[in-house]
Amino acid sequence: MSSDTVRAALRERAQRAPTGPGVYRWLDDAGRILYVGKAANLRARVRTYLSERGDGRPLVHLLMRRAVELELISTNTAEEALLLENTLIKQARPPYNLRLKDDKSYLLVRVDRTHDFPRIRLVRKVKKDGALYLGPFASAKGLRRTVRFLRTLYPLRSCTDRELKERTKPCLYHQIGRCAAPCVDLISPEDYARLLEGALGLLRGRDDGMLKDLARDMEAASDRRAYEQAAILRDRMAALEAALARQETVSPDGKDRDVIAVASAGGTAMVGIVYVRDGHVVATRNLPQRTSLPRADVLHAFLSQIYLRGKVVPPEILVEEEPPDLAGLQALLVSLREARVEVRVPQRGAAMDLMRMAQSNAEEALGEHSVRTRAAQDALKRIAGFVGLEHAPDRIEGYDLSHLAGTEPVAGMSVLLGGVAEPSSYRHFAIREAAGGDDYGGMAEVVARRFRAGLALGALPDLVLIDGGRGQVEAAQRALRDAGLPAVPMLGLAKARVAGGVRSEERIILSDQPDALILPADDPALRILVKTRDEAHRFAGRYQRKRRAAAFGDGALDGIPGVGPARKQRLLKSFGSVAGLREAPFEDLAAVPGIGESLARLIRERID
Repeated sequence: MSSDTVRAALRERAQRAPTGPGVYRWLDDAGRILYVGKAANLRARVRTYLSERGDGRPLVHLLMRRAVELELISTNTAEEALLLENTLIKQARPPYNLRLKDDKSYLLVRVDRTHDFPRIRLVRKVKKDGALYLGPFASAKGLRRTVRFLRTLYPLRSCTDRELKERTKPCLYHQIGRCAAPCVDLISPEDYARLLEGALGLLRGRDDGMLKDLARDMEAASDRRAYEQAAILRDRMAALEAALARQETVSPDGKDRDVIAVASAGGTAMVGIVYVRDGHVVATRNLPQRTSLPRADVLHAFLSQIYLRGKVVPPEILVEEEPPDLAGLQALLVSLREARVEVRVPQRGAAMDLMRMAQSNAEEALGEHSVRTRAAQDALKRIAGFVGLEHAPDRIEGYDLSHLAGTEPVAGMSVLLGGVAEPSSYRHFAIREAAGGDDYGGMAEVVARRFRAGLALGALPDLVLIDGGRGQVEAAQRALRDAGLPAVPMLGLAKARVAGGVRSEERIILSDQPDALILPADDPALRILVKTRDEAHRFAGRYQRKRRAAAFGDGALDGIPGVGPARKQRLLKSFGSVAGLREAPFEDLAAVPGIGESLARLIRERID
């Protein structure tokens, strides 16, 4: 079919498009989705792609050279269209859409105020559950340390709801002054609520009259000669004053807002975000995106995706320029926040100063990213040289196995694109056929399964990295041959080990070379390979721990006095699952190191 015929058919299809809101998809001659978009008026939107002038974006010109088919989906509202667009982009990963890459989530503080005795929990995603969320907090380590410190001043519970209900006497934390023991009614809900507000005030860095209340209570305690209580209140005052002094006010109005700017160059857009909470800058982020889209389109894609991933939606979002379909974006954000949200372009004053900060951060981060990218490309060219590739490998996949004494064997697959980790493309596998502990069989199984799946697990790699020595590499290559799959460039990376106080080097195993290749520890090429291997190892380990937890049921051993993480692991290693634990002879259970007869008897009572 000629290009003129295709163009005429597409114009006819666009002419028949509905005039209401919906989603459109452009497809190529193989039926692959090239681009997904949404519009308040489908007919008007898709016709701009087919007009003589186009819509002005260079990317659209390239898209329409490949598009041969148009699919339309009507929705009831523009908000529904926006949600559906995000879902379809996530499923199809079209090459002409910007797919937000955000491999890190800041910690948030979650407090369920509907509970009589709420606890402070640290989470990474916001849910529509009516709870209060504070954050984001830039330093996870710092936040955890702060929360531990808070419990010395405001003894809030840290136990689960289940343990709170079942406990009949105060725990060790109460004995050392770090829990007010609401489990046994040693504190009223009203007094507990005052402790909670004090802790939240410290986290916010906000006074709200708490300093005056603390000073009054401290004087009253002193007058009663309750000097120990007065000292506790004095320490709380000092902590709150320190929290207030540490935070510089950047917005006199004390508002929560996100400030978003975009810097672009060389096919990369850097999205810079400044998080302002209670008038203070609490965190900044810079997210690189591979795209040549104009700034307004990057802003639109970012705003329509980032908050759907469980981020806190503030009441105000500042942007450099108005993104397309602002009304639809605001409707989506309002539905997520369940309150008013304003997206606006600042013109002057403190808001404009914040925008300049976000712009400066984004431009600086883009420059650093460009330097790192050039260095990564040089390292990838070196890797191509010793593997024998014609071009630097853009996509590298790493594979590693994980098990605990042969139980719950799994594997992890990491992905690096251009030398940069791509966590959204990571995959994990449960080993189905190979016996636990059979590293050769397990690696062969996983690699064969990945390549049989083909594009369903992402674009095929330019290079595969196997965690292990020559045996694992040969097993993986043999699995591809036996399955009738094409060969793929492959190498192994044998871990550095310490024996007799001497540390060996990382060894690169190449199929066509009898001896391992050893590079200096600071070699950029080696660092990329080690990063690929370590990411696969981390991902496999996380999945393995999840399966171990599932094997022990949903908290089946939680709340049993004397059974902590170490003893749970020993029990899993010995019996494999709760079912195996139930069926094991009592003598075998008691013989597990650290268990003994009395604890074994208690475990049996709880799980039977």
